[in-house]
Amino acid sequence: MKKILTISVREYRAMVGTKAFMVSIIMMPILMSAGIVAMELLKDVGQTKERKLAVIDHSSSFGAALQSAAERRNESIRKSQQSGKGREGGNSGLPGVSREFYLLELIDAATVDDSRRFELSQQVRNQELYAFVEIPADILELDGENGESSGVQFYAEDSSISLARPWLAEVITRISRTERIRQSGLEKDQIEKFTQLNRPINVVGRGLMEKDATGNIASSEEKNLMTTLFLPMGIMMLMFMVIFMASQPMLESVLEEKSQRIAEVLLGSANPFQLMMGKLLGTVAGSLTIFAIYLSGVFAIAAWRGWTGNIPFEIVPWFLVFQITGVLFYAAIFMSVGASVSQLKEAQSMLLPVWMLLMAPLFVWFMIVRDPQGPMAMALSFFPPTAPTTMVLRLATGQTIAVWQPILSLAVTLLATVLVVILAGRIFRVGILWQGKTPRISEILKWAIVGE
Repeated sequence: MKKILTISVREYRAMVGTKAFMVSIIMMPILMSAGIVAMELLKDVGQTKERKLAVIDHSSSFGAALQSAAERRNESIRKSQQSGKGREGGNSGLPGVSREFYLLELIDAATVDDSRRFELSQQVRNQELYAFVEIPADILELDGENGESSGVQFYAEDSSISLARPWLAEVITRISRTERIRQSGLEKDQIEKFTQLNRPINVVGRGLMEKDATGNIASSEEKNLMTTLFLPMGIMMLMFMVIFMASQPMLESVLEEKSQRIAEVLLGSANPFQLMMGKLLGTVAGSLTIFAIYLSGVFAIAAWRGWTGNIPFEIVPWFLVFQITGVLFYAAIFMSVGASVSQLKEAQSMLLPVWMLLMAPLFVWFMIVRDPQGPMAMALSFFPPTAPTTMVLRLATGQTIAVWQPILSLAVTLLATVLVVILAGRIFRVGILWQGKTPRISEILKWAIVGE
């Protein structure tokens, strides 16, 4: 045991005591959060854009009303800027998304044909216009069983993500509703009453009722869509980064010791099992150090932004146990691969399937967050290579997960980890002294099963 602890301390110091470790610790979160930080720092820089839109109104009912709506909107944005209310009056409420002034130009509908539409498209390409809109003549008519009318055409280079398109849809819908009611022959007071009756109802999403330590029952705050979606994903990414930063050095360390014949010297003082277990324990200690540093950084940022209430501290114990098992599982695989090959490029090709398994939850994280009780989430929670990250992702959603599920997932992961460590130990014992040609997959499997 003393030899195992000595080796683990040496591996821990080799892992966390280098400049490369410090650089990676600092650079990884910076690179991943640079976009968010940049948007926050630049939220008041270059936030106003003028968008010129050409309007072709074949119905002759919307042009003037759209211009008036655009002027009112632009004036609202100017007032919000002068009063220092930040993003109020803007389009999206998202940091880094520009506020837009809409300047509408009316085009005579009688002059519009395909040639004219092409000319307008060229103006958009030359950035003389932002977009042009064509309102059909029968926009106010209801056709078909569902009461659908002809659609408004919006032409722009970014039409699918444009902020102007939903604004136009909202304004045109409001104007058309008022115009249809007016054409129905109702009196003014009847129209106003109908408008009030037709006012949409806002449905606010909240969490479930909770009881505090004193027994008082209180409702939770309104659920934020961005927090609900991306907080679990961020927690899973934290686990993924820690596993990656702990397992990759294990591969490089074993390769270096093997290629430089250092392993032969080490085996003169400790047997292969002691050497392997010492390396694994040192790697686990290093991963916990990475986790502590990142967790401190996340908490500091959350406290600065006032987001501490959104951090699910109750899943930290589960995070720790799944983090440790995940590191042991993948570090053992990386170590056995490193002991089997002589060059890094050979190891990379062998580790490709392992990387695909580790990254599988990243490909379907949105499906899991949307439905943490679904068959996809359940299957990945009990499949050992994906169980740690998937289970933590499900727990971070805040939805009720039956207690037996994380317990069973942890048990399955622990059993698989013990099996992987045993098989990796057999491969390590033979492969660490293997020199010459690269072993075939069949030979590596023989080492794992037979141990020789």
